[in-house]
Amino acid sequence: MTTIIPEELKPYIIKRVDGKSLNEYLPKRKSLKIIIKCPHCGYKRQSNTYDVLSKKSTKCNSCKIKEKWNDIEYKNNQLKTRNTKEYRENMSNSMKKSKAWKDTQCLRIEGLKEYWKKIRGGKELYEVYNEWTLYRKIVYKMTEHTYNKYKSIINPDNVKRGRNTYHLDHKFSILEGFKNNIPPYILSNYNNLEILSSKENISKDYKCSISKKMLFKGVFGTLEVKYGN
Repeated sequence: MTTIIPEELKPYIIKRVDGKSLNEYLPKRKSLKIIIKCPHCGYKRQSNTYDVLSKKSTKCNSCKIKEKWNDIEYKNNQLKTRNTKEYRENMSNSMKKSKAWKDTQCLRIEGLKEYWKKIRGGKELYEVYNEWTLYRKIVYKMTEHTYNKYKSIINPDNVKRGRNTYHLDHKFSILEGFKNNIPPYILSNYNNLEILSSKENISKDYKCSISKKMLFKGVFGTLEVKYGN
């Protein structure tokens, strides 16, 4: 199937991997690989003509997630589905099996209920937990995208990541980012990422190796940007 390339996509379809020239018509096939550029961040990557022409977009996943995070209606809908009785019961039964169990211990301690109510606008603990799991998931997804894009900067020695070898660490921790209402795309910026040995990262735990001011300075080049409380 041959399709006319939409005018808005032409500047962002760089070339065909098979070496053939681009024209106003392009076969719509999953097997036909092309190099595309994100219209927002300029990141170049390989895709296929079927996905690009079907979605009529060349946006990278990171920019898509950033738009969703900034979309209040989308975030509210995500949280709404997590606040049903059925979801809470399932969450309670499977909580100890979750990979997020260790990272969320401090959110389920009885003595911290009042603390979280205070800094999260009076919300109940299960509501805070729902927000935290969504926030953490988005940060990790964006972090992996950033690592793949800037691997030569973050991991110049190209050490192998693994449970007992080296970990990808956030200098300003995800938990502190959640406490301070810092958007996920700031925490997942390559300036906030570093490679640590498993021993160093485990001993670091939830601590931050940089301050919030240093985080914003590294990302934006200024100390004047303010987020959260």
